Amino acid sequence: MNAKKTVLIVYGTRNGQTEKIARRMAETMRGAGHEVRLFDAKRTRGPIPTEGVDTVLVGGPIVVGSYPRAIVRFVRGHRDLLARVPSAFFSVNMAIVSKNSDGRAQTIEIIEKFVKKTGWRPPRIELFAGALHYTQYGFLLRYFMRRIAAAEGGETDTSRDYEYTDWAAVDRFALEMAGAGGEGKVPQPAPRSAA
Repeated sequence: MNAKKTVLIVYGTRNGQTEKIARRMAETMRGAGHEVRLFDAKRTRGPIPTEGVDTVLVGGPIVVGSYPRAIVRFVRGHRDLLARVPSAFFSVNMAIVSKNSDGRAQTIEIIEKFVKKTGWRPPRIELFAGALHYTQYGFLLRYFMRRIAAAEGGETDTSRDYEYTDWAAVDRFALEMAGAGGEGKVPQPAPRSAA
């Protein structure tokens, strides 16, 4: 096994899927023997401790064409750290599973805007599909998300939720970024949908 590393994961979340992905990464890395510091950029009060960090992962969902302000602030305030240690950015959205458009290209365009806004070009970028949490949305958000899903060839039954995250890809990314080379205990996949 590779040497124990201290990994910092900082994320922003809107409906909880990015947090779920970040927690899964932390669990996977801990299972491989690494120390993980996990922080929600918006909810954390005070500075995020970065002393002794070997690797940094930053992630967030795309909401109305951009990433959460808290993630932008974290990156702007920690560009030196992000340049000094191995780092990566993970993006969570539904566009990458679109059946009717090139969601990956659209996502990359939004990431380029993020790079210009923050001044940080991540050495590695990973794209993860999110989830449709219809049962958690208010009336208006549920209405608009259903329309978007219909236009993109997605699920439209609003009486249930749909999870599209590829958990094996999340685990691989976490282990690669921690330098575990696929070793360690990998958590069992989460259920694909929740009623």
